[in-house]
Amino acid sequence: MTRGYVVNLMRKAGHSEIAVALVSAALFSALHASNLLLGQSPFATLLQLLYTFAFGICMYLALRVTGNLIWPILLHASTDPSIFLQAAHPADGPLATIAGFGNIPVILVGLLAIIFIRGRVDATRGAADALSADPVR
Repeated sequence: MTRGYVVNLMRKAGHSEIAVALVSAALFSALHASNLLLGQSPFATLLQLLYTFAFGICMYLALRVTGNLIWPILLHASTDPSIFLQAAHPADGPLATIAGFGNIPVILVGLLAIIFIRGRVDATRGAADALSADPVR
């Protein structure tokens, strides 16, 4: 939804790529706030929102670099097995520890990558051309 729908709508409206990236990542993150309603603690939810915002930036960049929506979908799917493994095993088990090591690099890469997002996609170009447009316009 955030990369396939929001990104396309914002690009067609002529928004800058940094705005598109930040709004799509923020919406992706906000969608995970519903975990509060499922009983997740506010602190855990806050950490999850930080992680999902940074991960949203990473998925946006995967879309931008490849020009194909399948790559962010597969990137997101690659994180789902660790979530299911953590649900099946206690959070203090070895699988949770191993999965946790990946969270900090994802957050750092996502947040640092924001400084490299530049340009604006020309709304009059085709979708494939727009995704491969020169990012320094």
